[in-house]
Amino acid sequence: MARKWLPWVLCGVALAEVVVCAVFDIVDRAHLHSFDDFQPTGPVIGLSFSLLGTLVVLRRPGNRIGWIYLLIGVVQPVESVAALYYEHSVIAGGAAGGRWAAWVEHLASVPVFPTGLALFAFLLFPSGRLPSRRWRPVAAAAITLCVVQLVLTLLDPAPIEVATSFPEVANVTGVAALGTRLNWSYGFLYPVGIGLIASVIGGLVVRGRRAGAQERQQVKLIAYAAALAIGAVSVAAGLGLAGVAVGNTAWAIPIVFGFGIAVPAAFGLAILKHGLYEIDRVISRTLSYALLTGLLVGVFVGLVLLTTRVLPFSSPVGVAASTLAAAGLFSPLRSRLQRLVDRRFNRAHYDAEATVAAFGSRLRDAVDPETVLSELAAAAGGSLQPAHVSVWVKTA
Repeated sequence: MARKWLPWVLCGVALAEVVVCAVFDIVDRAHLHSFDDFQPTGPVIGLSFSLLGTLVVLRRPGNRIGWIYLLIGVVQPVESVAALYYEHSVIAGGAAGGRWAAWVEHLASVPVFPTGLALFAFLLFPSGRLPSRRWRPVAAAAITLCVVQLVLTLLDPAPIEVATSFPEVANVTGVAALGTRLNWSYGFLYPVGIGLIASVIGGLVVRGRRAGAQERQQVKLIAYAAALAIGAVSVAAGLGLAGVAVGNTAWAIPIVFGFGIAVPAAFGLAILKHGLYEIDRVISRTLSYALLTGLLVGVFVGLVLLTTRVLPFSSPVGVAASTLAAAGLFSPLRSRLQRLVDRRFNRAHYDAEATVAAFGSRLRDAVDPETVLSELAAAAGGSLQPAHVSVWVKTA
């Protein structure tokens, strides 16, 4: 039972975090001057991955890949919420918990990138399982590296830079005695993590070569989108290791446009176009009923205003007439919208219905049994697409 409502709860949490980020951005917009001050990474990733994860989990609740998408959508916005609260505390003159908010911001991205949930989103795609036993050491290394990075981040005595335009904050759990040695270790492990996730993406490309032509194209799309994002992050990391000052904006831009937009769009396109998880049915129903709800609400409100403000009807009569009109429009509007949405997002179902309808129209004028049988075989082949079709007629 939990699997039926849990994805909706997680998606709601992610969307609530996105709303909180938007509220902070609007309230403090006069004091936010750079791209990273607005903390766009969390809201963009939270919105894209939570919606994508919910769709996958609804169709394949036993597939881990959907839950990974959902967790990315929930965990990543925590970083932006904490950062925006810290910025708000500075703007407001020292609101309570500002230092701890900066500390949460410093830790929140570690479980996601580079060797956390983001790595497993590529490693387990699309089945939700490891491709083979040979990938077990890679998974174990990723988990170990993620835990080590989390510990080092906790103990790092270096001050935390939340945003370029705001003052740095001392790490609440940092150990000053560790000094620069810890900084060197952390700086070394991060490129190792980048290399590990890059190898996983390379393995995804190799696996895609063994698949069919269409699936191979979808895997290439995912790999290219991820490679561009990781390449940009690697350049920023390399400049940082070389001693070049790299601001937070240089990290935020490739993450937002790469992992926040390009990568989930590639995952979504691979799932939709290739028909993975039959998610096209979920989307077609969701879109059709969302559009239907919007249209009926618009019709209802418009008719209420027309009958009560323009025509000489009382409010109860106008509301009753509008309700009856909206109820009468429900069925024809739903059928029309469902056909339009299926034509775009559920093409197989749309083509099957079109084939059956065409067979029915041709059958009205057919009198020859051979013609009827051939048309029946063609309709079955076009709608169901079996490997072989044969028609057997029982004779008296």
